[in-house]
Amino acid sequence: MGRSGACASSSDRQAGFTFLEIMIVIGIIAVAATLVAPAIDSGMRAREVRSAVRNVAATLKTMQSDAVISGRVQHLVIDPQENQLRVEDRDASFTLGPSTQMTRVRGGEITPTGMVRVNFYPNGSTSGVDVVIDDRETPADTGFLVTLDPLIGVVTIQDEPR
Repeated sequence: MGRSGACASSSDRQAGFTFLEIMIVIGIIAVAATLVAPAIDSGMRAREVRSAVRNVAATLKTMQSDAVISGRVQHLVIDPQENQLRVEDRDASFTLGPSTQMTRVRGGEITPTGMVRVNFYPNGSTSGVDVVIDDRETPADTGFLVTLDPLIGVVTIQDEPR
């Protein structure tokens, strides 16, 4: 029997994907990437906020320990405008990351320039401070409250009450 010229047998066709199939797969990948990218970015910012919160808490604990060990009053200056903590009388400072911000600082001694000075005493007590640290882009979503107890100097971290 002869072959008809109008249709080829399945054994004569090349195996592979058509251009349309490839374009559909690329389209699906593009849609998935646009949906996943913001979630990845949000997760990175949230990680930076948590890291800043831990660093602020560690700085407060270290300052209290330094005051007790040295037997001298230690001073920490918090600058909310510059997103910075600076140890007075030393060349030491800590700046929060670009995705984080201090949205509220309560307690301590407020300076005329808007900075807050926190005192750490040799007996373990402090002037106390509450610092709220948020994500700069979405401050209502990822805030944390870092509290330094004035009486015993205990540092606590909790989700910011809304």
